Amino acid sequence: MRTEQSIKNIFISIFSQLIIVALGFISRKVFLDSLGVNYLGVNGLLTNVLSMMALVEGGIGLSIVYNLYKPLAESDRKKVIALVQLYKKVYKILALITLLISLCLYPFLEHLMKEGESISNITIIYFLFVAKNIVSYLNAHKWSLINADQRGYVLVRMELFFQVTTTVAKILVLIATENYILYLLIEFFIYIIQNITNGIIVNKRYSYIKTKTKHSIDNDTKENLKKNVKALFLHNIGGFCVFGTDNILISSFVSIATVGLYSNYTMITQQLASLISPLLGGIGASVGNLIATESNEKNYSVFKIAYLMNFWIYSFSLIFLYNLLEPFINWWLGDGYLLDNVAFIFILINFYLNGMRTAISTFKNKAGLFVQDKYAPLFEGLINLVFSLVLVKYLGLTGIFLGTAISTLSTVFWTQPVIVYKNVFKRSVWSYFKSYSFYALLTIGTCFITTIACNNFVEGGNFISLLLKGIICLVIPNSIYVIVFFKTAEFQYLTNILKSNLFKLRRKRQIIKGV
Repeated sequence: MRTEQSIKNIFISIFSQLIIVALGFISRKVFLDSLGVNYLGVNGLLTNVLSMMALVEGGIGLSIVYNLYKPLAESDRKKVIALVQLYKKVYKILALITLLISLCLYPFLEHLMKEGESISNITIIYFLFVAKNIVSYLNAHKWSLINADQRGYVLVRMELFFQVTTTVAKILVLIATENYILYLLIEFFIYIIQNITNGIIVNKRYSYIKTKTKHSIDNDTKENLKKNVKALFLHNIGGFCVFGTDNILISSFVSIATVGLYSNYTMITQQLASLISPLLGGIGASVGNLIATESNEKNYSVFKIAYLMNFWIYSFSLIFLYNLLEPFINWWLGDGYLLDNVAFIFILINFYLNGMRTAISTFKNKAGLFVQDKYAPLFEGLINLVFSLVLVKYLGLTGIFLGTAISTLSTVFWTQPVIVYKNVFKRSVWSYFKSYSFYALLTIGTCFITTIACNNFVEGGNFISLLLKGIICLVIPNSIYVIVFFKTAEFQYLTNILKSNLFKLRRKRQIIKGV
């Protein structure tokens, strides 16, 4: 049952993301042609500034979701209702706090925008971002409930509809008016409708949560929530200092236009990550259920499979990006939108380092291991800020990205696997680092071979050249990895799962044809 739900989540998410990605590239091209790179920089800057609001949330949502897995699996409706009621109450308070903090941040906004004098109506723009941020809290308790119950694919269908509607509407507004305010207003009003619609869907599926009877949470759960929220608050601060400050630093020390250029790179890497995410994240809720019900050995065997998937997907993605990202930007947007080569290399290094944490982070979070390394993200964030602020003076943009890489390698790169291996798998962590080292060397070697093939067999930067490079990047890395891992138990398991689901798909088609 866990496998079927995971696969359903994965395939629906990938299908929807492919459509959203295609529309996203069209939308970005229209945005740049209509408004220019400075407005694109403002878009990225305000997204980062307001991500500070996530610090207010303090990990409450993640902690409550973790506590929902067991009562949902055991059909303990009273406890589910109690947790949802608590979640709803807390998030109403957080919405108010978010508004107050946003008002306090506003006077400092102009100091973060180097060479951003051409941006008009910045007050309206800022508070439209704030309003959307607050709306996101209104139905957060319902979204978390359905995701914890492994039914996230139900909302993904609506997410696809609303994202397509929003993107098309924004494209039409930009073509017709070239007005950034109208662009944001359209996005905001459709987002409100989406929240209301999703809320109705969850209410129908979990009608028992619509009760006026108040349910209290037992003391053990309360203590667990308090402990985890305190730890996750520190995690959020560290996470923001690492992943939420790049655009702020670039805007403050380089220029707002450079934020716009960088956002083209991050758009592609994030869109790729959004396609990857369902493949690894689709098993997330299943892992929570697995840890709650299975043995350490079973958990470890599933992790090794997830770890191999994690490597394969991110290694292939890194090689693909190295050979195609910048040629694609040139083809897509034209000349003048590239960063320097060294900055590009560090963008890819950080993409790989962050991506390779996915499997271990999933097991850590789903096991509720938030307290054990509560100070590690703070050190990571502090190291990132210190190194980035120092190195930006000497290396410019590259210094900011180098600071991020240094902070990751010196903290969470090793703390997360140590905690998971000790508390979940009950075994030595050295096997993790041996595998990681082997995976890293294999990635570098395969990238070298693939790049030589691309450079020797493909010339030019037109669409056909991109397709040919894409085929080379698809065939060579995957062929090498099949040869290397073919005999492993993890590869055989994944192959059997794929064969099993293809067989089920064929059976369904035969049944439909028979009918």
